[in-house]
Amino acid sequence: MKTIKSITAIALLFGSALSFAHTTPSVNPDNNSGISVAADADHKPYFRKAGDKLFMNFFNQELGDVRIKVIDSENRILFNEILKDRLVVEKAFNFSSAEKDSYKVVVENGEEAYYEYFVVK
Repeated sequence: MKTIKSITAIALLFGSALSFAHTTPSVNPDNNSGISVAADADHKPYFRKAGDKLFMNFFNQELGDVRIKVIDSENRILFNEILKDRLVVEKAFNFSSAEKDSYKVVVENGEEAYYEYFVVK
């Protein structure tokens, strides 16, 4: 019985991998960098909340300056950092000792700005 379950699970994984391989977007290779990026990729920051923590990942394709700010509900800037020449920007915010409030995390990349709100209750 275990063998049948194992074979079924492997077959499902194999089928999923094949269907994923047929749906991957086309890529445009970057000049001599060895990096290829999907032509239709939307490069917004990815935010993930886990308990009192907020994790942020951002693919900085242009390699421009990235400004990260944390602002409270009274528009006070609590954190401000500028990162230069980073392809992948990663940041973790720990709100476990923060006061009860609504916080806004801002990621600015050139003329674009992205926001994520985090409420401490």
